[in-house]
Amino acid sequence: MKKLEKYYNREYSIKSYYVIKTALIIFVLGIIIWYLAGKTGSVLEFISAVMRPLVLGMVFTYLLSPPVKKIEAKLLGLTDNKKAARVLAVVIIWVIVLLALGLILGVITFTVTRSLSGFNLAACKEYIAVLADQFSKFWTTIEEQLASLNINLGSVGEFIGKIFSGVKTGATTLLFAVIFAIYFLLDEEIRVYWGKALDAFTNSSTREKLRLFIADADRVFSGYIRGQAMDAMLVGVMVTAAMLIARVPYAAVIGILTGLGNLIPYVGPVVGFGSLILVCLAEGSIKSLIIGGIILIVVMFIDGNIINPRMLSSNVEVHPVLVIVALLAGGRVGGIVGMLVAVPVAALLKLQFDRAVERRLKANAAEKKADEKKEAEKKKQKKE
Repeated sequence: MKKLEKYYNREYSIKSYYVIKTALIIFVLGIIIWYLAGKTGSVLEFISAVMRPLVLGMVFTYLLSPPVKKIEAKLLGLTDNKKAARVLAVVIIWVIVLLALGLILGVITFTVTRSLSGFNLAACKEYIAVLADQFSKFWTTIEEQLASLNINLGSVGEFIGKIFSGVKTGATTLLFAVIFAIYFLLDEEIRVYWGKALDAFTNSSTREKLRLFIADADRVFSGYIRGQAMDAMLVGVMVTAAMLIARVPYAAVIGILTGLGNLIPYVGPVVGFGSLILVCLAEGSIKSLIIGGIILIVVMFIDGNIINPRMLSSNVEVHPVLVIVALLAGGRVGGIVGMLVAVPVAALLKLQFDRAVERRLKANAAEKKADEKKEAEKKKQKKE
């Protein structure tokens, strides 16, 4: 027994125990996720389906947290009940959000209705029927051509069914995202709880690194999401105002769509020009198309060179190539929600890589200095 004690290392045994325990937990969790994913699709699709509403809820939380805190501070001047003030602040901010969304939808509905009021309804019905017939024939031709190449595109009904399925998934994601956001906004103790958990399971060195990472993540995500949202709103307002002055048809619709598209880098101009072309071709107005195109070019130039850099420069510094790669990866993993958070994730990873490079360079410099000092001491000893 004493012979065995010579080979026993308590510290090494404890570390081995925790390594084995962690590996078993990861293995069991992996099996559970794999099993659950088998019921709903691939592992990636399962994780994406779970994470999309959670991530979108966090985005809403970042956007709404500052105004909620300001309203809460005002209410605390009227009452000492902090919990009631918080709940009332969250309710007020969501009422404002719903009213704003209702106003936007009202503007779009009013614009479209007013533009359609001068149309000949009978002529429109006839035109839509002819267009639907032509589209059906066109789609059938495409299916026949692809079938000759052994490519099955599916019927129009299946295509429309996929669209409705996507809308249903999007609505479900949005609903749960709002629920998550309300919970995050109401529950202030969640950060305190995880702070205590961090203190309990990590040592001081690891804790400091994790806190630095969390601070970086909070700065990057909150700065990017709020900055991009403000940028999108300004672009939408500028495009709408300029096109209303220039009497471009459906100015409010084009402006709102351009602003929403601008939430994702490089998507705003595509949505803006795409909606402008569709509207102007439908109206048969080449003049409006040219004027609207010039307006979009000017607004995008101002946004790209003045507005966007000022709002994001202190929080997000990412090379355009990395932005494109991040958007492609985010779109593949999480769709629109993935694209919304792809850039701040890339910025955070780049920031951590830069910190690692800086630490490595400092360590190398210190090693070099130590080696030079040793070399100098050896030379000194030789001379003596």
